[in-house]
Amino acid sequence: MFPFPIFEENIPPKERTILHGTKEQKIEQMLQKAGCFCGRKVDVTPVIEYYQKRNIKLNDKVIAFFEEYYGLIDWWYVVYLSSWDRKSLEHRADVYFYLFPYDEVRDFMYDDVDFVVESEEYKSVKDFSKEYVVMVGMIGYHYPARVWIGESGKIYCTHDYEDDVLLFDSVVQLLLHELYGFHEEDMIAVIM
Repeated sequence: MFPFPIFEENIPPKERTILHGTKEQKIEQMLQKAGCFCGRKVDVTPVIEYYQKRNIKLNDKVIAFFEEYYGLIDWWYVVYLSSWDRKSLEHRADVYFYLFPYDEVRDFMYDDVDFVVESEEYKSVKDFSKEYVVMVGMIGYHYPARVWIGESGKIYCTHDYEDDVLLFDSVVQLLLHELYGFHEEDMIAVIM
């Protein structure tokens, strides 16, 4: 399902960047390292074509989301120290930033081979949001959130391990939630 390597030797050499500031500032630094910057607007023609071929309508807010985030580095290591002693060896946590097209989006949105019967997850996001939503990818740590964008531009998330639909105003807020178990002083670097 995820396009990540299975064995450590398959991982290409990566660059370590030391993180500074609050947890929110560190997440912003990670996003910048991944290629995000203020005013970023990339060509998303392949994304639009991908969704069009699947008869999934993209509104302006979804397209704007992809223009800002499509093509970022999609797999990071957050380097952290154990929070119980802060003296032990560093650990690494995988953070995923997968945006479609990387898999078949309809497999998440529908439960039948004809893509007519909406999945329970898709229905629950629509019921919660009270607006048209499109799944855009998976973002997060370990068991990443499935990310949906509404016509309003709000970010909705679902998880395998939780029935609730979560609402965020920004990707930074989403990542703050996904990395809730890490204290800001423990997050020391990112490797991409």
